[in-house]
Amino acid sequence: MGGPDALNKLLEKVFASRAQTRVVEHFLEKPKEFFNLSRIAKETDLAHSTIHRVVQPLVDMGLVKEIRVGQQIRLFILEPEESKSKILAEFYEEIKPHLAELPKE
Repeated sequence: MGGPDALNKLLEKVFASRAQTRVVEHFLEKPKEFFNLSRIAKETDLAHSTIHRVVQPLVDMGLVKEIRVGQQIRLFILEPEESKSKILAEFYEEIKPHLAELPKE
């Protein structure tokens, strides 16, 4: 199968930047909710242009599902059927209680 190199590449893609990591965490915190780009920007305190840039790779990886409503509206949700999303969500639930123990930057 993929091995350590494949895992490293996947993790590098998922957590490519601090902004993308914040967006991933946002989806993991609310895995059953739909978001438009503006709401993600507001709730993560990131610029709309940043959200636009970091969400697309998550869609391309299959972690986040994009749903188009009409021609203008795009909604995003954590992809519930994708095994990578499930594994990431399980890992997040396991590690979340320990995040408060980490030093603040």
